[in-house]
Amino acid sequence: MVEFNLLNKLIKGFRMKKLALIGMLSTIVASSLMAETVTKAADGLGDFLIAPYYQAKSNVCSEIRVTNTNEKASILAKVAFREQISSQEVDLPIFLSPGDVWSGTVCQNNGEVILKSNDDSNHPAARAILKVGKNLERQSIKAGHKNVDFTSGYVEVYPIAEFKENTKTKIEKSKLVKRWDNLINGNTNLPNLRTNGVDGNSLTGEVLFKNGYNAPVTATEKMVAFKGTHEKQLSGSIINYGNDTAPDILLGIDKKQELLKIMQHSTAAFTYDNRGEDQYIVFTYPFTYKEDQVRRYKVVVRDMEENKDVKQEIVIFSPAPVKKSKTMLNEVAVLSVSDIIAQTSNPKAFKKGQIQIQDITNMTDEQLGSNKNASFIATYIRIGTDLKGQQVVVDTENVITKK
Repeated sequence: MVEFNLLNKLIKGFRMKKLALIGMLSTIVASSLMAETVTKAADGLGDFLIAPYYQAKSNVCSEIRVTNTNEKASILAKVAFREQISSQEVDLPIFLSPGDVWSGTVCQNNGEVILKSNDDSNHPAARAILKVGKNLERQSIKAGHKNVDFTSGYVEVYPIAEFKENTKTKIEKSKLVKRWDNLINGNTNLPNLRTNGVDGNSLTGEVLFKNGYNAPVTATEKMVAFKGTHEKQLSGSIINYGNDTAPDILLGIDKKQELLKIMQHSTAAFTYDNRGEDQYIVFTYPFTYKEDQVRRYKVVVRDMEENKDVKQEIVIFSPAPVKKSKTMLNEVAVLSVSDIIAQTSNPKAFKKGQIQIQDITNMTDEQLGSNKNASFIATYIRIGTDLKGQQVVVDTENVITKK
């Protein structure tokens, strides 16, 4: 009998250990499932957005649009305008009900870059100012930033919270603002609040280039969307309207590093024509936020005009590629394609072909470190003229990048 009781105890002990092991493995699996990996969104929908380039210079204006495609949830977000030298910012909160769109337009007026928005998704405290126009450079300098230039830059959209509305009735903006204020005060015990951040299938955005606040659109640039960047609810003073939008806090250091790795490339390649006249390549380097960053790169210029009748699989580029070593400064670097071609040994020979910007490397300690390939988004811009002879952006497209 003693041996039988001992056997029972051993069996029970084994079962308990087995159950404990199963429970422990379940917890590990659940934790790994919760820790979503950051990915670049192929469908243009995400929980973090970057508009690689805007321009507010001379007669060219940029309208920024952020859309909540989710028809069952409201989303609170921060929009950060970052200037071209060192990504100093001016941000504002937006309140998107289901299926809602926010828009704001930046233009240069008497040498000042002015943001105007008559959208009901703006905070009540800023609606009157934004309707008349907010001076971005003045606001940035007032916040303690120096040496800023908002005539060009990029835009980031940081979602803050999502609420499942469970209704098809209109959600009043005052209700969304009240929720925002509750979160700032640290109150996360709010009805229908999604506690694990914002879903990755709702937000999308674009930049519309035009020649005035109410002028027709001449070109459109889609925002780059990422999924898996938000996993927990943010609250407290870090999301306050007046506070800087720090990615280390709003995204988290680990998520920021994942984003940098996704955007890390060595090469950008694009085609040109008409000897590159009125064509530009814009390199946007997120998550640096300091002056005096320097990046090294090489240029390979190829001409295809002489071989236009040769089958693609046996094309031999002519003349031979020319390599030059250069450096890029600032957080947003604009390269003139015609200037690149002018630096070759025989500019007249390069009429139509391909250019590769290679070995793009940080020479100073930023992003993933010095002597590492830089993290960037590259955009092709083509400039034309309207009937009045004014410059207009007539084409933008993503540039092919390689690791």
